[in-house]
This record gives sequence, C-alpha cells and structure tokens, in this order.
Amino acid sequence: MKILEANQVTKAFGGLVAVNNVDFHINEGEIVSLIGPNGAGKTTFFNVVTGIYPPTSGEVRFLGETIKKSRPSEITKLGIGRTFQNIRLFSSMTVLENVMVGQYCRTTSNLLATILKTPKLIREEKEVEKKVMGILDFLELTHLKDEIAVSLPYGYQRRVEVARALATDPTLLLLDEPAAGMNTGEKIEMTNLIKKIRDQGYTILVIEHDMKLVMGISDRIYVLEYGNKIAEGLPKEIQNNEKVIAAYLGKGGNE
Repeated sequence: MKILEANQVTKAFGGLVAVNNVDFHINEGEIVSLIGPNGAGKTTFFNVVTGIYPPTSGEVRFLGETIKKSRPSEITKLGIGRTFQNIRLFSSMTVLENVMVGQYCRTTSNLLATILKTPKLIREEKEVEKKVMGILDFLELTHLKDEIAVSLPYGYQRRVEVARALATDPTLLLLDEPAAGMNTGEKIEMTNLIKKIRDQGYTILVIEHDMKLVMGISDRIYVLEYGNKIAEGLPKEIQNNEKVIAAYLGKGGNE
C-alpha cells in the first residue's frame, strides 16, 4: 500500500524551479531516504509533502487523499509527524512536557475545559501522560522525564524531538536530518533508533547527509540534484550509480 505518492510535483518560486516534475512514493512500512547535495530541493520537497507549500503543478496524495496547503497542525492531524533539522524544543519544559505537547493534537478538551479543569480534561491529561510515558520508555528516555529538555546532551535532545513526533500518532514519520550535529556514537544510536521505530510498524521518510546512516537504514533511496530526480533504487544501486557519484557522493563516495 502506498502511504505517500507524489506525481509530477513541481515547486517554483518566481523564476526559480526548486523541485521539477518529481515522481515519488513510499510504501507502508518502508524507510525511504531523500538525498542530494545542498540546494538539491530536498527541504522544499519536504515542505510540499507536509502542506507548507502548495505544489506549483502536480499532486501529492497521502493515504489516497490529495494534500492541500494547510496549517502544520492540520497536516499533523492527518497523520504526518515530523522533526526538524534545527531542534525545536520548548526551552522551559521538561522532557515529559515537551513530548506531551505532541499528543495534544489528538485531545478534544477546549480552552474553557482547561480553565475550569473539568473531569474530562483531567481524564485526558492522565491518558496523555500514560501514552507519553510509553513512548519515553520505548525510546529509553524515562529516566530523563523530569529534566529540562534543552539541558540534555545533543543526542538526547534529538531523541526527545523524535519522541514528540511519535506522540502525534503519525502514520508517516518525517525525519529532517536526524543525525545533524551528532558525533559518531550518537549517529550509531540514531541509526538503531530509526530501525527500532520502523520495526514497530511506522513508515519513515528521511532527509539526511550522512551516507553511512542512509545506506544503513534505507529500503529505497531517491536522489535529487537541482530539483530534478536523478536516481531512485536500493542502497546498493544508488552507491553504484554514476550520476549520483558525480553529483553527490564524490569520487571517494563519502560526500
């Protein structure tokens, strides 16, 4: 089953074509990576997929329905959760509180209920905390639940952001440069974490520059260059693709 499908998607900003006639799909349960050099159009494509930008032409379909330009909260409610290249944790909140924020898109209590602390609100708060504690346990963050999130080491902050995205109950999880800024040990931990999440039944789309991580987690890979899709295939096929080597990997295969 195709979770996400892009058909001939183009995104132009005036005379600049950032994404050009890209076909793309993700099947249920896959980890698919989107790679390419800086300026290739990866982030723009990500933003079209998540409804932040409407495509200039073409169509993006999620679970069979066309995605239209919407507020991020509306896209989240559809079942698309995401992290960001630059970590966006709430600086005054604990790990538990940061992750609970992700679950609130699924609650039904309104502002009045919050002010009055109604029994329904109290029940929902308990249910949210119970669910979030399960996510923290799954991601091995339980022992840090009361720590201020931004005070944690960088690798743990990344993990908290992933936890918050999982708290939105996504059908599709989008990870934007999950290994950015990490040291070698943290990258290994992130590789294992992404596989662990997939093994729980999640479908995952990754933008990432670290080729070792990409090749270690991906079922399939798409490659963009100057907004054009120049290759797609299995990791081994991408590693041996001359266009990819020339455009992205470099002669040594490390960039």
